[in-house]
Amino acid sequence: MALVAMTLCVGGGEELMFRGIGVQVFKRAGFGEGEVALYSSLVFGLVHVSNAFGEGVQDLFQAVIVSTSGYFFYLYLRVGGTLLLPMLVHGLGDLGLTSDLVGDKAEAYAGIVLPILLQVVLIVLVVVKRRSSEPAASAPAPAVDAGRPA
Repeated sequence: MALVAMTLCVGGGEELMFRGIGVQVFKRAGFGEGEVALYSSLVFGLVHVSNAFGEGVQDLFQAVIVSTSGYFFYLYLRVGGTLLLPMLVHGLGDLGLTSDLVGDKAEAYAGIVLPILLQVVLIVLVVVKRRSSEPAASAPAPAVDAGRPA
């Protein structure tokens, strides 16, 4: 239970910082939607570069993965319309990633697949929502003959 509480708190706190405050800072600075998503995700990944100082250079790759995840967390925010969705997904993803570290013998755990599956589900939801919100192709307006009065 402590691991669940910890990962939900870490995921929630990071989402408050990066998708809550960070997104608002970039929006107020006048950046467009795509730029806000990109820059908030890059900053999210850059903050995680600090792990490389304690764990080693291999954690630089983690920063790239975290940036990608940050972009998906941004999409969760947009699709869900609330910060609670990316907070929950982030916390559950962290739970899946850290649960294999519990116990005497650390070993791979099937829960590590959870964040990847959640991202695939998000991609499907975004594509479906985008297709349903695109305006239908309308017929071209009839041409007006310049020589005839309307």
